[in-house]
Amino acid sequence: MERTRLLVLVVVVFNLFIIRNVVCYVRVDPLVLINGQGLVRGYRATDGDYSVFLGVPYAKVDPEDPFGPAQEPIPFDEVIYYARDGSVKCPQMTNEHSLSDNEDLDCLRLNIFVPFQASSTNPLPVLIWFHGGDFARGSGGQYGVSNFVRHDVVVVTLNYRLGPYGFMCLDIPEVPGNQGLKDQYAALRWIRSHISSFGGNPFNMTVAGQDAGATSVLLHIYADKDRYFRKAIVESGTPQSEGMFVSSDENVAIKIAGHLGVNTTDTTEALEFLKTTPHELVTAAAYELNLQLKPCRERSFSGVDIFVQNDPYSLTNTRSFRTSILIGYSSNERHSLSSEYFDSDPFYEKLQNNFNLSDEVLQNSAKIVRQFYIGDNALSEEVAKELEMFESDFGSYHPTERQITHLLQENLSEIYQYLYSYVGNTDANGVSRTSEPNYLIKMEGVRITEDQLVLDRLTTLWTNFVKYGNPTPSTTELIPLRWTPVTDGSRPTMIIDTDLRMESRVFQERMAFWDLFYSMYGNMAKLLRNCSDNPYICC
Repeated sequence: MERTRLLVLVVVVFNLFIIRNVVCYVRVDPLVLINGQGLVRGYRATDGDYSVFLGVPYAKVDPEDPFGPAQEPIPFDEVIYYARDGSVKCPQMTNEHSLSDNEDLDCLRLNIFVPFQASSTNPLPVLIWFHGGDFARGSGGQYGVSNFVRHDVVVVTLNYRLGPYGFMCLDIPEVPGNQGLKDQYAALRWIRSHISSFGGNPFNMTVAGQDAGATSVLLHIYADKDRYFRKAIVESGTPQSEGMFVSSDENVAIKIAGHLGVNTTDTTEALEFLKTTPHELVTAAAYELNLQLKPCRERSFSGVDIFVQNDPYSLTNTRSFRTSILIGYSSNERHSLSSEYFDSDPFYEKLQNNFNLSDEVLQNSAKIVRQFYIGDNALSEEVAKELEMFESDFGSYHPTERQITHLLQENLSEIYQYLYSYVGNTDANGVSRTSEPNYLIKMEGVRITEDQLVLDRLTTLWTNFVKYGNPTPSTTELIPLRWTPVTDGSRPTMIIDTDLRMESRVFQERMAFWDLFYSMYGNMAKLLRNCSDNPYICC
């Protein structure tokens, strides 16, 4: 036994010697020491000059309280932890018939991609990616990042709890809500503490995300927490975007328990039952009940960690952190309309679902919105393009414009706005809200020249921002113009297409229409908790 322990000690000391010499003077080796956890070994990528560490634990879900706060990661059981599997996902449903593969409550893992150039004497900027998926699906393991790391940026992707385990808001101290956001924060804290061991610069970190991930990024900007990042990239999502923020519902646990055969009116009893129920059943029940489990405004409890303190219209940067932001959307955010869509009244339903209006005002407002978009035409495929405009404007574009106005009022720092319009090899049905992530971190095997040009420009703009807080610190043949930040008086927007160009406020007439609408009815938004404290939206 003593001989075995001595042998292990010799191996560890030797490995530490190798790590010290490799990291300090050459580059990061696929063997790294994480203080408090142990040695972790990754591998060298086959598609570029970088090392890969997959499935590294940054926190641990308490198996006896899977809805509660994450715990600190524990030391590795093995002498060396082999970080080669990034397939683990937090519990989720892929569709109504099946659970996702490789689900586990022990899912709080991250993936680190390190260019060979990185070392402790040459730490590189760090890009941290929050995945999208409506806060119900997705994982950090679903992305390829070679397009980024070739620009000498360390990239980190991560998992966070989803659905009932990450976003059940019960208005009780045990489950106040937003646990998935708190998981993300735990990941940021871990990265700040340990990324230097991988050759990353802990004081030059950028958070980025798309859809739900973008909403998460903005909620981190507004959180009353220590700030671990200096820059933020927000792609097609804000807390004000349709479906990205909900009111708390203290009956969610009761509903799920009832669906699983335990009928009770006591939240604590329901929660205790769910804690011991297999996560597959809990996740499936939440899906079958069509529960909207998203970020929410939390109720304050003594001694309980709170992440979101206000409704999406009243969020404020309480600590006055200076943060540079790159924010925008695609030119057709909502481009898929089902056949059932044309049998409904989307104008009336959108307003009814999002505003507390009297029936008379609701009816009249819906008629005005309908007239603006389709005139006297009937709902049909003939006006599908106009209906897609309405869906994009209401659900994404104008919420983003309102968010930018809010950010300007917060005096955060430079804000760079973009519109992604390129329809290329990966966009079978036109540009959608996932288009720029496809080109940035998913696209492999570019097959046509224009795709490659757009990819090179996108990754250069984005990584310039990660490095310098400015997407165009200088002009080049590839990027021949400067990207001007927005101000109170102007909204210059970078149009990213086959060519690059700057335009003033995009979709100006449509945005002006919704500006007027919100000036009249913004104070009736359903998610608005206290209008009297919110001059921004209470016009």
